[in-house]
Amino acid sequence: MRRAFIVAAAIGLAGIVAGCSQPQRFGAPPPGLAPSGGAAAKRIASDGAGGLQLPDGTRVQTDATGGFSLPNGAYVRRDRSGALNLPNGSRCVPDGQAGYVCP
Repeated sequence: MRRAFIVAAAIGLAGIVAGCSQPQRFGAPPPGLAPSGGAAAKRIASDGAGGLQLPDGTRVQTDATGGFSLPNGAYVRRDRSGALNLPNGSRCVPDGQAGYVCP
């Protein structure tokens, strides 16, 4: 009888531990808020005065090529397709609303 109690307790404890280690599943994010990578998208918006507002609220002035310098001195280049190529290798694509969607 004592052995059966120990086995039952071990099985119960294993079930609790397994339940705690399973990843939680949440519903899918609303359409348009997440790119294919699954992380929330960030948006660079036009400020209406020839510059852009970055996701953190910083405003930058674009140059003749459409690129701009970040506050840390790094340069963001605009390519021929109109996308912005960030220094970290990410690419922000035009969103059709005078802004860009970034991963």
